[in-house]
Formats: sequence, C-alpha cells, structure tokens
Amino acid sequence: MEKRYEITEKQLTFLNNYLLRKYPSITDETRIELVDHLVSDFEKTTEDGNLSQYLSNKLSFIRKFIFDRANTHQKRYGKETWKQFYSFLTYIKLLPITFSVLILFYFLNENINEKWSWGTLAIIQLLIFLSSIIFGTIYKKELKKLDEVKYLSADIWLPYVMVQLPSGFGFDDYIMSNSILFTFYASFTIIYAISAFIVIREKRKIILEKYKHLLY
Repeated sequence: MEKRYEITEKQLTFLNNYLLRKYPSITDETRIELVDHLVSDFEKTTEDGNLSQYLSNKLSFIRKFIFDRANTHQKRYGKETWKQFYSFLTYIKLLPITFSVLILFYFLNENINEKWSWGTLAIIQLLIFLSSIIFGTIYKKELKKLDEVKYLSADIWLPYVMVQLPSGFGFDDYIMSNSILFTFYASFTIIYAISAFIVIREKRKIILEKYKHLLY
C-alpha cells in the first residue's frame, strides 16, 4: 500500500502564517477548522508536496469556507432575534409591551411635533443600542476572537440603521406624515431592538458559561 504524504512542521507553520496574513480577520476557531481540512485534503491529494501551489488552487474554496463560517453564527443569531420578535406578537405575556409601544408612538405622532416624535424614537433606540453594547458585548480578550462572540452583536445594527438612514436621506418626513405608517415603523424598530438585546443577553450568558474554563 502506497504511503500517504505527511505535511511537515515547516509547511504547517507556513499554512497558518499564510492564512493569518491573507485573512487577518479570520477567527482562531475558523482557522483551526480550516487548517485541519486543508491539511487532510493536501496529504490525500498532493503528488509533489507543493503546498504553495495547492493553496493557490484552493483560493476560492478558502474564501468560501471563511465566508460560510462567518455567516453561520450571523444567520443563527438573526433567526433567534426574529423568533424573539415574533414572540412579542404571539406570546400573551409580551403583548402588553407590544401594545404599549404601538400606543406610545401613535400618541406621539398625533399629539406632538413630528420632529419630537422622531427624536423620541431615536433616543429610545439609542438607549437600547447602548445597553446592548454595554451589557451584551463580551470584552474578555480570551473570547473576543471566537466566532460566537465576534458576531454576537450583529443584529443590534438594524434598528440603528432604520433610525439613521431615513433621517440622513429625508425619508423621516414621509414616514411621519402618516400616523399609521410611523406607528408601525417606529414600533417595529423598537421591538426588534429589544428582541436583539434579549438574544444578546441570553447568548452572552451561555457563551461565558461554555468557555468559563478559558477565563481562569
């Protein structure tokens, strides 16, 4: 039986340095998984042990692998945020919060200056945004490069964009010109922001418990 090629320590070091140099934002978790896959495939398929040429041929695969791993956590967090959002529409204990938000923004738009209405939306959203960063972000240097941590706060940006984008392009006047449109737009923004905050807090607790052995 023909002996399979075995990668050398020098080549393994080269491979790790290559990935870190070409993809500096790659997380340790993704890099380790990718290296394991590349080494296994290289040893199985190489005919001359030319690692540089192998990596050159695998550029598309490497990019896709890194992109897919990054999206895995983002998609999972996104799905859980939407699930939490829908619970505000279907879970009887959360419905009072939903109705309170709807009533608040309808009242503001009907009885207060339009700029104050949008300003109130911006302030509430900003408070939730800052709370998500302060109480949801994991700052432990031992965990910061984990994919689970790196993409934890991705969903808090949607409500921020929903407030800032219309203001920047002048769409806020159009939204506020219709009480029903403003009520649902503002309520969606705030309830989604709250949902993202809840998910971030829950995941933060799980991650810290899962990796507590790295913190001591």
